[in-house]
Amino acid sequence: MPLFPDPPATLQELAPRWAHFCLGVQRFVEEELGARLRGKTLLIAFSGGLDSTALLACFSFLAPRLDAALRAVHLDHGLRAASADDAAHCRAVCEAFGVPLHEACEEVAALAAREKLGIEDAGRRARLALYERVRRETGAAFVLLGHQLDELAEDQVMRLMRGAGWPELGGMPAIDPERALLRPLLLTPKAELRAFAQYLDVPWREDESNADQAFLRNRVRARMLPLLVEENPSYLEAAARLWRLARLDQGHLAGLMADHEAHALSDGESLLLSRASLDALHPSLRLRLCKRALERLGPGQARMDNLLDLERAYAEGRIGAAVRFPGDKEALVTREGIAFGRVRREGG
Repeated sequence: MPLFPDPPATLQELAPRWAHFCLGVQRFVEEELGARLRGKTLLIAFSGGLDSTALLACFSFLAPRLDAALRAVHLDHGLRAASADDAAHCRAVCEAFGVPLHEACEEVAALAAREKLGIEDAGRRARLALYERVRRETGAAFVLLGHQLDELAEDQVMRLMRGAGWPELGGMPAIDPERALLRPLLLTPKAELRAFAQYLDVPWREDESNADQAFLRNRVRARMLPLLVEENPSYLEAAARLWRLARLDQGHLAGLMADHEAHALSDGESLLLSRASLDALHPSLRLRLCKRALERLGPGQARMDNLLDLERAYAEGRIGAAVRFPGDKEALVTREGIAFGRVRREGG
């Protein structure tokens, strides 16, 4: 017996509401994000959960219209007893929609212990590494992720709790050209995705770890977001507006910094922002230029409190002052400006 009834074969066979939904996702990606999808290979990050199921279904209907080749990738994290069932479910769904599936296994708990990471961070690192490998192997233009509006609202709250600056407070990006990541559903409420999957009568898997209150994101989802929605029933729409405003400002700031960033001196492992370049900037832009320099050195979040410490040291002329950042990165105030590099681990 099949897992679920055969889905509609084409966009034209969908009910008007859901055909319009799929076309709206395409417009968001092409018109608002400026992503070129036509004639490309697209890789769906597929966990088997609701969000990625709706994403896979949506793009299976859009692929012929875009002349795009669709593939999916699934990672077994080795954390759940039901992980083999998850993988079997993903294979069945992909077969029903005619999407080739790439599968891999990773002992995420062992990775977390080896790299001294939390389980969430280790899982994220393993997934992104797999996605990038499969993307290169298949020649995919983008990896499509299933993050949706409820998760964007959660991300904004968590960034506020960490003291994130503007425009980072707007939340995760919908497009990351450097890592070829795309979030087509980022401004779509989860309730809409659930209704879409129910209309298609396609099942999805539930991950019990999403209810584990040991994780901050789950506490924000279960406790804080409902209170915000209770105070403002249109809170999700407000989160989408905040994201759009932040994206506008991010683009403007990137343009202002482009010339200064181009003059940064780099040998691949270290980078120098010259004093002449830094002194020409308002402290607000100087902070962002330093953040961008740290990002160019690789993984590891440039925390705002560390950046403020660095700005203070530079403004006070404390030559030799060093500020450490996550990812074994360090910034050093020198007579020439600010030098950024990696800190060598003992025995490394």
